[in-house]
Amino acid sequence: MSAGAPVLTEAAAAADASEIVPGLGAGADVTGRSFDAARWVALASVGNVVLSFGVFLVLARLIGPAEFGMVAIAAVFIDILQIVARCGLPDAVVQRADCDEDFAATAFWVMLAAGSLCAAALIALSGPIAWIFDLPELRPVLCALSACFVITAAGAIHEARLQRSFGFRKLALRALGSNLLGGAVALALAFAGYGVWSLVVQRLVAATATTLLTWAASRWIPARRVNLAAARAQIAFGSRVFCTYLLLVVSIRSQEVIAAYFLSATDVGYLRLAWRCIDLVSQVAVIPLTTVGLTTYARLQDRPAELATAFYGFTAASAFVAVPALFGMAAVAPTLIPFLFGDQWHQAAPVLRMLALLAPEFVATSMLWMIFTALGRNGTALRLAGAQFGLGALASVATAPFGLAALAIGHVARAYLFSPAIVVGAGRFVPVSNRHLARVLLPVTACAAAMAGFVLLVQAPIHAALGDRLGLFAAVGIGVLAYAALAQTFMRDTVHSALGFLMRRRA
Repeated sequence: MSAGAPVLTEAAAAADASEIVPGLGAGADVTGRSFDAARWVALASVGNVVLSFGVFLVLARLIGPAEFGMVAIAAVFIDILQIVARCGLPDAVVQRADCDEDFAATAFWVMLAAGSLCAAALIALSGPIAWIFDLPELRPVLCALSACFVITAAGAIHEARLQRSFGFRKLALRALGSNLLGGAVALALAFAGYGVWSLVVQRLVAATATTLLTWAASRWIPARRVNLAAARAQIAFGSRVFCTYLLLVVSIRSQEVIAAYFLSATDVGYLRLAWRCIDLVSQVAVIPLTTVGLTTYARLQDRPAELATAFYGFTAASAFVAVPALFGMAAVAPTLIPFLFGDQWHQAAPVLRMLALLAPEFVATSMLWMIFTALGRNGTALRLAGAQFGLGALASVATAPFGLAALAIGHVARAYLFSPAIVVGAGRFVPVSNRHLARVLLPVTACAAAMAGFVLLVQAPIHAALGDRLGLFAAVGIGVLAYAALAQTFMRDTVHSALGFLMRRRA
């Protein structure tokens, strides 16, 4: 550290010290810390699911599909430019073995500058974007949401420092607090009749609260200087990381842009709602483990066998919950969607059914991508992400003219055709393979598919006897019991392994 560096606060010093505790490098301890962290992320995710999905249910009844579609179109550009604004710098801070004050401070100022440039660029492009989609009301929405770039950039490096020190409890509480505040403001505005602006303000308020709470948790004040050598190293590392993330996000979110071009904003609203249902499961069963994946893999990067073991463990634990939840959701979608969101959303049900088929692939690839970043193999990740984006764009353009269901089918087909290549790419550096991954996923997928098939067979007479509402609850209950029985009968070892990972305690 150069002379004149500011003295760290006690909290920041403690966080830094936690990164060099003797014995932290032990594989078992790292994995134990990872699952302790994942439980905090899971706690926040469950809270956020209950909170944000409850808010979403109310908003969906107050705001129509077309307005949701407009914000979804704006969110595509926000999410894409957000990745550009991050420049891969938070990942560089997490991945770096020795992150000193100069390195972290430089990352903060570089990212803040990038966020400001992205905000200015979106404001300048808001007019042409609104013209392309023939939605003049989209321009003020884009201009307002551009502030998100600066707001999130101001807290991203603080968040990365917390991740380095496994400070996921603080991050979990931060997420709950920001979502609570954003949701409360959105509901107040929606009831007051502000329509689409309630969704815009929700995002702005949540982003602001997230940054402020991250500052409070981190208590780190970056030095007022930029180390050019550190900046060059960060940009060299981050450029490939952010290009990879950019392509991954674009490969999914481009569906909404293509749907808006070929179809309508209402169709985009249906697509966004279907993905929102997928996110509901992801928040509980996938994100808690992927969130700590980069930190875990980075700590195990010199021990590839242990890293592969951690990957398979994360995948099994996540799939055990995510796959049956998504397959079951697909089985009851025609009743579930109108029940939750209102009859105006019933056309989202077939889209959800198609996208839910992604469940095993979604879990596996979610766990895979962080391996490349943790090992510094960003060139390989970038090439794979580029190929995935190219195939996805071709599939979307080819299928979108035939309707929303065809667009979803094309996305699912592309995902399953390309995912084995991602596994092969990771297998060049870590002992993972498609055969071993299939052995991990096949029992869960088979039991979940059998459960969903059984629900499909019995739900018609159940609905006839009990009505739609009680029939829905009965069908869900039957599905849970059927999956539990199948899992205990045909994959007892998988059940014990998954529950062992989920319930593990660090010694």
